[in-house]
Amino acid sequence: MIALVVKPKLLGSKRFEKIVDELSHLKPVVLGGNDVASLRAEISELRNLDSDLTVVACGGDGTFHLALNSIPDLTVPLAVIPLGTGNDFARYLGIKKPAHAYSTLNNYAPASMDMGTIELTDGSIVRFAGIASCGFDAQVNERANTYRGPAGTLKYLVALAVELVKLNSREFMVSTNGAEHQPGRFTLIAVGNTSSYGGGLKMCPTADAFDQHFEVTYVDKVTRRLLVRVLPKVFWGGHTKHRQVTQSVAQKIEISGDEFPVYADGEKIGHGPVVITLHPGAMRVWQAQPANTP
Repeated sequence: MIALVVKPKLLGSKRFEKIVDELSHLKPVVLGGNDVASLRAEISELRNLDSDLTVVACGGDGTFHLALNSIPDLTVPLAVIPLGTGNDFARYLGIKKPAHAYSTLNNYAPASMDMGTIELTDGSIVRFAGIASCGFDAQVNERANTYRGPAGTLKYLVALAVELVKLNSREFMVSTNGAEHQPGRFTLIAVGNTSSYGGGLKMCPTADAFDQHFEVTYVDKVTRRLLVRVLPKVFWGGHTKHRQVTQSVAQKIEISGDEFPVYADGEKIGHGPVVITLHPGAMRVWQAQPANTP
């Protein structure tokens, strides 16, 4: 049995009806909840009926993020059908079209992948699969989420152009792997379990969800002119060669400072300070290219 977490605007569409037909042999159940609590209750009930249940996110990164946080425990495998605007996580899995997702569910098995969590100051913990970010890119995400259109990367770039006018850096205190906190002034900090966000922007270009560590990208204080010049290189990861961009690897990173927005998988998580932790091999995900995993 599979349980479908569906992007709301897809419900009732011919596109979604076709997906249900394609998956009919897997006994799909369309979940009615639209938040973590209601979805978790539904998934738990179905899991009691079928221990082989798989939860399938029908949408983009945000829908997968919702599904990941809704499963009652991490033994429940997850899959994704790319029907969103960015679909960065689906592309990372080698799933570029719905047809690739059908083939994956029919021919492969779930692989164990690394997962991140973000702990907020109130003690709440949120799971994420892709990139967590603080600073300028989180502010861009915040603005992009207010737009009804355009879609995908274009939406992100329009928001970026608007936020450039208000570009500023922030003072952060950063600790990696339990070391002493170090102060710094950064335009952004991106913590990557996978490589891209925003519909293909490779902010953490060599991040690998099978290598048991995050790739962390730090962008120092920069001018608008420099940011505009370097930004196009993010599409292929060339920005990491600039002297004001540094990278490191970590399994745990603590970021503190004056209140700042925190995003992950394109979704607003809350405000910092935060503790971001890697959990090696913690989530089970259907991947189209299992030969690339260890």
